Amino acid sequence: MFYIILTYLLSPLIYALIYFRRVNIRRILVIQTAKIGDIISSTHIFREIKKGLGDVHLSVMVSPVSREVLEYNPYINELISLNRDSYKGLSGKINLAVMLYKGKYDAVISLNPSLPFLLSAFWGLVSRRIFIMPDPRLKPAGTSFVGITYKMASRFCTYLERHIRGRLVAETNLKMLEAIGIKSNNLSKEVYKSPIADVKVKNLLSGRDGNLIGIAVSSGNKMKELGAEKIVALAEKLITEFNAHVVLIGSSSDSETAGKIITMATQKEKIIDSVGCFRLSELPALLEKLSLFIGVDTGVTYIADALGVPLIDIAGPSDMEDQRPTGKNSYILQKKELGCVPCSHAFDAPYECRYGHRECITRISVKEVFGLASQIMVKV
Repeated sequence: MFYIILTYLLSPLIYALIYFRRVNIRRILVIQTAKIGDIISSTHIFREIKKGLGDVHLSVMVSPVSREVLEYNPYINELISLNRDSYKGLSGKINLAVMLYKGKYDAVISLNPSLPFLLSAFWGLVSRRIFIMPDPRLKPAGTSFVGITYKMASRFCTYLERHIRGRLVAETNLKMLEAIGIKSNNLSKEVYKSPIADVKVKNLLSGRDGNLIGIAVSSGNKMKELGAEKIVALAEKLITEFNAHVVLIGSSSDSETAGKIITMATQKEKIIDSVGCFRLSELPALLEKLSLFIGVDTGVTYIADALGVPLIDIAGPSDMEDQRPTGKNSYILQKKELGCVPCSHAFDAPYECRYGHRECITRISVKEVFGLASQIMVKV
């Protein structure tokens, strides 16, 4: 609350200083510090800005972990990595405001409903401050999705787009661009791979013919993960039925789980362990080789969707009205009959099941996943 009171007190001076800054849009900063899936689902924003405004300088602020996924995006002029700790406390927010001021941004478009970003854009004298307001519905626990301080600070935006439940966040993000004169309904996602990615993938897959089916070993949110036993059972059925090679996909932190899967498997020669082998900028080269990708609702699933790879998204607790794979070859498995589903939303994602049972994941059977995979493979 201290920051809000301070901003209200200083607002007459800040508004006066903003008034004398240039009004033509030449430099834009888009803030998207959420996870990989959210970033992939935001790539249409970068494209539409460049197509709509031509030669503007586009900077994108991301978390260091997610930076690689945008490293080769041709629409972005500058990537800025920002740790969450960087803007903690008054000094952190002032430093962020100074950075925005020195960047000479004419517009800041924040896809994150963040109080520090909102205040820093105002303090940094950015003339167009375009922010999002999550749907004001209540969580099951009865607490508001949006903090009172963010609601109070929202008056310092020049444009506030309200997200409405039942509409994809990607659509809401696109509506935000109307504040800078861009109208579009193109929600298609894009990913770009590094120049050396194809060579690395070719080396990994050398001598492996036939269908390649990818399975995500885990998820950044452990509440969503399938578990080694279920993945082994699924992999064995896919290998037997389709004479396929199963590619285990994940980061280096998933190495232990991948090791368990391979140890338990009876057809080890048909399992390719790619866990930790590829950077995010290289992963698209592997995914585009797949006949089918199977994973929980995580970043890799959205990369596969952007590439048009047939996929099964085991959605678990995720709210598919907020965000989901949208490709014509995307299929979603979710236990919608559970009263607690969904509990994970675009702007509020828990990392533990509040009931302790994770039934939204554990009730998904190998038989269900395999049955849907069989239907898809017939079409491939």
